[in-house]
Amino acid sequence: MRSKIKIFAMLLLLIFVTALAGCSANKETPKEESTKAVSLYAYVGANLKDPVTELAQKFEQKTGVKVEMNFNNSGALLNQLETTKKGDIYLPGNMSFVDKAKQAGHIENTAGPVAYVTPVIITPKDNPAKITKVEDLAKDGVKLVIPDKEATAIGKTAFKIFKNAGIDAKVEKNILASMETPAKVVTAITMGQGNAGIVEISNTVKSKDKIEVVEIDPKINMVEEIPVATLKYSANKDQADAFMKFATEEGPAVFAKYGFRTKQ
Repeated sequence: MRSKIKIFAMLLLLIFVTALAGCSANKETPKEESTKAVSLYAYVGANLKDPVTELAQKFEQKTGVKVEMNFNNSGALLNQLETTKKGDIYLPGNMSFVDKAKQAGHIENTAGPVAYVTPVIITPKDNPAKITKVEDLAKDGVKLVIPDKEATAIGKTAFKIFKNAGIDAKVEKNILASMETPAKVVTAITMGQGNAGIVEISNTVKSKDKIEVVEIDPKINMVEEIPVATLKYSANKDQADAFMKFATEEGPAVFAKYGFRTKQ
């Protein structure tokens, strides 16, 4: 009799331990899910690196969602997007690249602008070619350094300005070099590798002591919007939409901090 009671007690103990283990396993599931990291992947124009990096850091602090970024010129980013068909956010140098991506079927939603691309002329500090307006860039002897007209947003914009000024054919003979980014144009001018260039106004902030900035006549200048877009390939559409909304609301103040103009 005692033997049967002992066996019965052991069975009860085994059932209790098994049930307790099951409860513990069920409690761990939501914890594991809650700590699963969510991150976004963004294609970002090289000229937007500083403000977008700060925006991404602020977004992670607020939401816990990390934004991994790939910086390159806008044309290279579009080529990468065409190849990979992956990612969550697209933030190129101007709307023309978003329009191309939209036509190719990559874009889910678009918002902005978060700031504006404002082209200006730069020269070495002593302005040896005496450049005071866009038309001067077509003068004989001018050595012009510009961002690549096919791969960069600001390069495309520069040629629209040349066309507005009626010098698009004449200016070609003065192009000494085409650079991958406007930052490299500034470097070339400060190193004496040309006597005029076209960049975005924010590119001049860190080199004010080494260059002269010549504003372009608003009648022919092409100030363009900097948009933010989400991609249809995103596996985290809610977080991507949240970043787009955050960039639209917080972006202007952050971009202004880095020298971009946020009003036309």
